[in-house]
Amino acid sequence: MEMKEFYYEDGIRVSLFNLDHEAVSFHFHQSVSDMIYCSKGSINIELPELKQLYNVEHGNVFQIPPNVKHRFANGEDKGKPSQYVLLQIGIFDIEFMKNTRDLKNMLNDIKLESNASTPIYIESRKKDILALADKFACHKPEVLTTQENLDVITALRRFAEVGIETSYPICDEIA
Repeated sequence: MEMKEFYYEDGIRVSLFNLDHEAVSFHFHQSVSDMIYCSKGSINIELPELKQLYNVEHGNVFQIPPNVKHRFANGEDKGKPSQYVLLQIGIFDIEFMKNTRDLKNMLNDIKLESNASTPIYIESRKKDILALADKFACHKPEVLTTQENLDVITALRRFAEVGIETSYPICDEIA
């Protein structure tokens, strides 16, 4: 797994993840949600405490609310890479889980939901997200390849296009 962190200003954090077949560790956030755009391959999203397992295909978006333990994994066959762009709005925090065996076991017998997508809640940051896409179109972050930068721009514009301009609603489950 390769993580490229390249932007965290004014309450907006953007990162890019290239996934081989090593999953991101189980974690959760207390004050931000993870919004992902699958830019290559497909991404499996594991939500053990909700007993939910999703596959997000190329071009789809998915949001995980605060305080939900989760991890991301490559949804493709071994040897085929996947990639996603991560957007977070607010003050970044993260807590990694130490004992993950119980979390993994919670996913036993859970059916994978294919071609998943959820609403995206972007608060009142649509203009900021579009401005950031325009900024990256003019000035590529050094850590990104040209293609990765294009993927980030596409992701940000997609978040702005489909994003609902309100905070994430309080709910018991995602779907």
